[in-house]
Amino acid sequence: MTSAPKYSATLRTLHWVMFVLVALAYATINLREAFERGSDARLLMVESHFLLGMLVLLLVLPRLIARWRSPHPPIEPPLSPPLRIGARLGHALLYAFLVVQPLLGMACRLVGGRGIGLPFTSAAIPWPASWVDKELAGSLEAAHEWLGTAFYWVIGLHVAAALWHAFVRRDNALRRMA
Repeated sequence: MTSAPKYSATLRTLHWVMFVLVALAYATINLREAFERGSDARLLMVESHFLLGMLVLLLVLPRLIARWRSPHPPIEPPLSPPLRIGARLGHALLYAFLVVQPLLGMACRLVGGRGIGLPFTSAAIPWPASWVDKELAGSLEAAHEWLGTAFYWVIGLHVAAALWHAFVRRDNALRRMA
């Protein structure tokens, strides 16, 4: 008996690594509230959140390339056309989030005049002072926060769909990524 087809090892690894990075990014930004404003612990949470977002952004292109180059193992039994459309829409939203959310986070920092800090150093990639716009930075940060909240729902639907495939439909959708 042969095992069911799976996504490539590269794609499976990138999927689960990015899952962990996104979960940690959410955890660190929410944990910041446990610490006093201006404290080193709060700054560590915010900077960790930013670094995790940058890691997600760095991995999304290799992940997209791996997805385009890898065969897509079929779901058995096949999905109906409306379910296929829903799955494609959900995945498109997830990939858009993995690109847009870190870019919005970077834009918040740059336009706000904070630059991009280099991990484990006091150095930062500077941003021209003439391009700093605190009002625009505030608007970008509000969009970043709104999108982060909206994607709790999209991520939750993705997880719920995976569980539905595994326990209700009993197809191989989740096993393809295991």
